[in-house]
Amino acid sequence: MSRKFDNNKCTDSLYSLYLLLIVCLCICSCTSENNIFDNDNTKLLNFSVSVPEWKNNDSSSDLNTRAMPVSGSSLDKASSFNLIADVYDGTKNYSTIIKDETVSYTNNMWKTVASHYWPGVATKTVSFYAYYPTSISSSITHTAGSAPSLSYTVQSDAANQIDIMTATGNKISGNTNSSTPLAFNHIFAAVKFAVGTNGLPSGTVKSITISGINNSGTYTFSSGWTLGSTTTSFTVSPSTVITGSAGANITSDAFTMMMIPQTFSNASVTLLYNNGTTFSTTISGAWNAGSSYTYNLSKTIVSSFGYTGSAQIFTAPYAGTYKLEVWGAAGGAGWADGIKAYGGYSYGNIKLNTGQLLYVFVGQYQDGPVSPSPFGCYNGGGLGQAPGGGATHIATTSRGELKNYASYQNEVLIVAGGGGGVEWGGNGGSGGGISGSSGKSEVSGQPVSASAPGGSQTSGGTSVAPDLSVWNGTNTLINASFGQGGCGYTSTSDYGAGGGGGWYGGGGTSYSGAAGGGSGHLGASLISGTTGMTNGICSDAGHATITYISAN
Repeated sequence: MSRKFDNNKCTDSLYSLYLLLIVCLCICSCTSENNIFDNDNTKLLNFSVSVPEWKNNDSSSDLNTRAMPVSGSSLDKASSFNLIADVYDGTKNYSTIIKDETVSYTNNMWKTVASHYWPGVATKTVSFYAYYPTSISSSITHTAGSAPSLSYTVQSDAANQIDIMTATGNKISGNTNSSTPLAFNHIFAAVKFAVGTNGLPSGTVKSITISGINNSGTYTFSSGWTLGSTTTSFTVSPSTVITGSAGANITSDAFTMMMIPQTFSNASVTLLYNNGTTFSTTISGAWNAGSSYTYNLSKTIVSSFGYTGSAQIFTAPYAGTYKLEVWGAAGGAGWADGIKAYGGYSYGNIKLNTGQLLYVFVGQYQDGPVSPSPFGCYNGGGLGQAPGGGATHIATTSRGELKNYASYQNEVLIVAGGGGGVEWGGNGGSGGGISGSSGKSEVSGQPVSASAPGGSQTSGGTSVAPDLSVWNGTNTLINASFGQGGCGYTSTSDYGAGGGGGWYGGGGTSYSGAAGGGSGHLGASLISGTTGMTNGICSDAGHATITYISAN
């Protein structure tokens, strides 16, 4: 089998050495080479073809990126690639001996459809240009003696984007007998997305779109890309269900974007959930061929509310699930040896529509002693020189303090009870939970003391007075009720400790007592299994947060 190359009307001698052109595909890392031939077959020209791994931006390997050629869906023995080969005659002339021919794995070797041979002369050199996949053949132009070029426009839908690899072997000696390496390289950058360290709302991600990126250009083998002038938007639609946990992949493998390498600024990234919720941001940077870039997306949407003494309005920015958290205020400590009681904590999730309103009422804290006039804290903290802490609640309507909802209890979503006041010594009852805690009075050297119970889910705590046999005064007791802590005082205007506000308030006491805490509450509109209440958490004024946690 022999063939003369007579492009310059020069005829080689018949005894020149011609070798069969075959390609051995070695699926390995960029630097590894392998040869399928035994030592006694060294007369055959063979290419040791290496296939690259994708590399992350920090140069670590990224084996799982789309079109990584290590499986049947990529470049392996079941696939084919195309080859172009030019011969230089050693003086000034070039000719193309292989033009876009398919190389496939046949009879245990990679070879072109037709058999081709080496010139067998050292002064003649051969340049090889291989590309994968073969479907891009019509977009490649080539002139003998020049590197081929590919004119390409990236598809806007990532599902239709392909990975393209090329390999070049320049000016190989025509009488070479050793293995000739042909290393493929990715000509695109791989771009994908994951959940960032600060998390994302859970849900099903419908799509991610990048806008403002160059979409076309010309790729020249061995030298790289020349960008076109147009930019466009690219969309990937993975329908990925995420829990919002950091590090979770949103797009990977089949949903990895294959993008032309470029430097860009102020490109926009838009994340769309199935329910229509949309987040957008801008990115700038540079993409290099063969590198994989993962953008970690984080979005935390938290609305926080402190004490203001009036209703605060929350408007849901997105449809989905929100976590409601409320903290009741602590009770006041009247005198130096009084130990204030902490307010409670309640939480639960609720589904809201875009634009839906909620009303937040945050409980007040007032440390004692409050003198000479008695003082009651906003949102149900009972009157006293050591006033009870106010409850914090969220409702679907704006009726003011919690006590105003006595006939509209179904409008209240969640409540955290306030702590009970303590006038002299001991501990006020902590707020929150199914029931507020009872106060515990411990007044050293005082002739009288009183401890009051906390509120429950159905009734307020009973207010108590000291032993009248040792106290010359008239006690006026007001028991706790829905949304309101109780109190106790004397005709001499000596007020004791106020009960904490809550779903039902804690009982108050007159002189030198310790009042009970108000109870918390979880409304029926909250999602079952997402709720909870705890006594004695908040040491100051109440507060509340509403967090968007899921687009479901």
